[in-house]
Amino acid sequence: MASRETSSFENRFRSLSRLAVEAAAGALPDRLLEQAVTEAVATMGLVAGAVRIYGTGDVDLIGAVAGEPAGRTRIQELERTLLADLRHSYSVRSLYMTLDLDGPSGLFSYPLRSGDTVIGNISGVSRGERNLAVEEEFVASLAAMIVLIGRSGKAWTVGEYPPTEAVTAKQESEIRTATVLETAAAVNHEINNPLMALVGNLELLLRRAERLDPDTITKLDRMREAAERIRTVTHNLMRIRDVKSVPYPGGGRMIDIDGSPKSEDE
Repeated sequence: MASRETSSFENRFRSLSRLAVEAAAGALPDRLLEQAVTEAVATMGLVAGAVRIYGTGDVDLIGAVAGEPAGRTRIQELERTLLADLRHSYSVRSLYMTLDLDGPSGLFSYPLRSGDTVIGNISGVSRGERNLAVEEEFVASLAAMIVLIGRSGKAWTVGEYPPTEAVTAKQESEIRTATVLETAAAVNHEINNPLMALVGNLELLLRRAERLDPDTITKLDRMREAAERIRTVTHNLMRIRDVKSVPYPGGGRMIDIDGSPKSEDE
């Protein structure tokens, strides 16, 4: 159980990190949203997942769907028919049920809010009977990535100067750094609370080492080291004051967390 939870946690951290790199590099929101849904569906093992940000009328401002081919088709059909009718005709916001789709499947849909305003929805289809833990993990993971996209997108919109207007290197550096700090804040908010719980439970288990076999103790030590490494990375992200980047394997660039100048700790 602990191993699966740790794996899910690490996958969510990697997803946020990859998304942060793409956002800081100026990737478009639709591409980031598609990546976010794909990462969240894969992490939680869903059949399919979808997110919609409402525009005007019946046209979405932005949307994305990911998952198995049949699952993608099914969730798009459900969005167009059942879910759309319940939202528009009966003002249903949150929905969860078990359907018989060649066997039991869990269907869920939750609203995305900005303050008191519903701006979109997150939906998914899971295997088997309803699994509330999977739903909550999927929604929390995807919502965190959407917050990151929104914050990064806002920062880069501010930095989109007209071609005729000169932008100094200092201005570019300030814009890039502001984006990284907003991204880091989102990552820290999503990561640090579950990380503290993970480290605390590992410490409790290791205090009972006399009851554990050597192989289990070795694995727990490695998990604790990995958790401490994650805590160090998130801490260093928050301290960056001038962003440096390095080539990213497979193309593009990534933030050089260790090499970027940082503020002094308080």
